[in-house]
Amino acid sequence: MLRAVARCCCHWPPEAAGGGRDAVADGAAAARGGEFSMAAAQANLVMEDQAQVLASRPTRSSASTTDTAGPTPPGFAREQGGMSAEAIRSAFGAAEEEFHKQVRQEWTKRPRLAAVGSCCLLGAISGDTLYVANVGDSRAVLGRRVVGGGVAVAERLSTEHNAASEEVRRELAALNPDDAQIVVHARGSWRVKGIIQVSRSIGDFYLKKPEYSLDPLFRQVGAPIPLKRPALSAEPSVQVRKLKPNDLFLIFASDGLWEHLSDDDAVQIVFKNPRTGIANRLVKAALKEATRKREVRYRDLRTIDRGVRRHFHDDISVVVVYLDRHRERRHTRVIDSSSNCTSAPVDIYSNAHQSVEPLHAYKS
Repeated sequence: MLRAVARCCCHWPPEAAGGGRDAVADGAAAARGGEFSMAAAQANLVMEDQAQVLASRPTRSSASTTDTAGPTPPGFAREQGGMSAEAIRSAFGAAEEEFHKQVRQEWTKRPRLAAVGSCCLLGAISGDTLYVANVGDSRAVLGRRVVGGGVAVAERLSTEHNAASEEVRRELAALNPDDAQIVVHARGSWRVKGIIQVSRSIGDFYLKKPEYSLDPLFRQVGAPIPLKRPALSAEPSVQVRKLKPNDLFLIFASDGLWEHLSDDDAVQIVFKNPRTGIANRLVKAALKEATRKREVRYRDLRTIDRGVRRHFHDDISVVVVYLDRHRERRHTRVIDSSSNCTSAPVDIYSNAHQSVEPLHAYKS
């Protein structure tokens, strides 16, 4: 997805390490000029979350990405001549089509691919304009200083597409008036067709195209799912917002973080603590809350095997982007044309992970 958006804005490939095909992650955040912090925690046997930050010339645009909920289909979009809401929609569409092409090519050997999907959260800053786009239930939150005071408040920037929302259930019912089973309460939560909680995603073609779930090959994966029309969509919600002088930082994270921290909890942690290792601090705060709910000691959590750990929390990926350099440089002409691309850090459970995750600075 990051590759797709960067190509839309004529910024691919980045020169720094981490820009290979396998490193590109769906999901995301973005900002231009400033410092950022990244962290991740693995709960599943295979890490489903991914994150990446791309920083490019402040006079153009830059992007960072943090993934969400599943193996990530790479996407490519044709150049659009600059960042815009339409360019981002084109990038999402390109990611969807590229993955669909892969599913078609490998259908006879890997029919399970039709049931693979990913949420995607993306943000980008171009000039003084912030773009946030998403499908699924990852979340972007802005930390904003209250004018005249030393207090920060949270402003949610993304739109969540999860059947837990009554608004989403009404939307699905309106789009499917002849399907009484479009949303079903199953296994403790509202689910599209009784299967999946999100109503928009990249992939999940078995819930978008009937030829997959009705094919006999799909019985290796699950039961046939009659569809009169696509049950899910890959159309992103796109928010466009002018950055203001009191905007302090952006938090982009998968739903694994937000299951345990509120928007305000996360903003206060970032606002009241040092920048170095701040994403790591957010992840640990979520894990401590998860263990509190399950009455388990936090220090014992790292001894639990991956896979089993999923009973305590989901995979988590977090990117925090500070906006102060954006404010300082928005009227400054910068002539450096290089790009800097950073991929997600090592899982915080790993012994190889640093005790304090370093703060990165955009190359400018």
